[in-house]
Amino acid sequence: MECVDNLHLSNSAKGMVVHRRKFLGYTTAILAIGAAGMFSFNTSLMRTIYYKIRNRLDPPSGPKQDSEREVALLPAEGVSTSVETALNSRCTSDYDDNPSYFHWGMFDKDKKLSQAQIERILRLVRIPRFTDKAVEIRPEKHTLTFLIDNRLQSLQRSWAMVECGMQHQAVGLVCTALGAGYAFNDFLNGGKAISADRFATIQIKLDAAKPSYDGAHWSKAAPSKTKPWKSGTLSDPVRQGGKPLLATLAGLKTRNDTGRHITSADLSQLLWAAKGRTPHYHISQPWGMTIPTYHGQEGKSEVSVISDGNLAKYINWKNDQPTHSLGVAGKVTSETAKLLADQYKSNCFIVLSRNVSKDLVYWEIGYQLLNLMLQAESLGVGYSAFLLDEKQKKPFLASGVKDPVAVVALSSQKPIGVL
Repeated sequence: MECVDNLHLSNSAKGMVVHRRKFLGYTTAILAIGAAGMFSFNTSLMRTIYYKIRNRLDPPSGPKQDSEREVALLPAEGVSTSVETALNSRCTSDYDDNPSYFHWGMFDKDKKLSQAQIERILRLVRIPRFTDKAVEIRPEKHTLTFLIDNRLQSLQRSWAMVECGMQHQAVGLVCTALGAGYAFNDFLNGGKAISADRFATIQIKLDAAKPSYDGAHWSKAAPSKTKPWKSGTLSDPVRQGGKPLLATLAGLKTRNDTGRHITSADLSQLLWAAKGRTPHYHISQPWGMTIPTYHGQEGKSEVSVISDGNLAKYINWKNDQPTHSLGVAGKVTSETAKLLADQYKSNCFIVLSRNVSKDLVYWEIGYQLLNLMLQAESLGVGYSAFLLDEKQKKPFLASGVKDPVAVVALSSQKPIGVL
């Protein structure tokens, strides 16, 4: 017999105790939320508290056994999902059937991905390479493990981390385009060595997904509800486009020498693609972005622009609302500007840098870098992307960028006009 509070109970009595506890728990939660509602019922904090109490008292169930689940039918229109719509709809999933609580995406407990569907996802995952070092995706059933060469040191290791991050993001975007679900499973502290020559950065679980945007797998909407979109100094981004994500990813390269010059609207769109706000929630917070972040922790990386003699920082959250702005952070000397122009044959630079000296921030920069190249291809603008060595970092450091890692070089025919 089980023991509750040191009293031996029958099965019916135990059931009464469980129901009574749930009743008291829900009553307490409702009273607490009600009291808080006198001040601000719709706050993310109160939603978080409520869902935590509810899930502790009545935990969500996991998926059925694979043998009991049907193979999911992925929507046919997934192949035509545009770059912009995939970026706007990207989110991770869980099994709690509640987009507003932890992960916005919802795994389908009754359906599964077939092995053929998983293999298709992996075939579609392709990144343009900057190095010839080993970065590998190792599949095992529904779980993908991402590996780099554990023998790499210093700069070569950081570059491999960036490319591995690009693979993380490519998997997420392919799943998003196809209407499949995915979720990260980290090893804590930025990964772990699994052998002398292989280091695992992270694992990703794949599974069937339910539509999480009002009955659809994709959204073309800006953030709304409790924290609505606030237009900033940049033009509002486009969240739907003409070029399919899957086809664009398949032909993506680290440079496009035949694209056109950029405009201020192009720069705005590129910055949104790198790290812009999207409509989904994460951990009850309206903090959706075009990229995932480690445990929802923001501010570990920076997106900056050097153009027209200025250094500016990209701002996607201000006054407790999602926004889309550039804030001038300093001046760039004419000598540094000339050095950059001569070296890259460009006059506008999107620089990706670390604010925190941890390897996992390199993954986040990989997410941003892949998004930037995809968006540039979708726009048809010319670009050149680089991972920076120590010599290449110097002019960006001199411009005021802390710990620069990667840059996308662009060209405009006239001043951008947003700095």
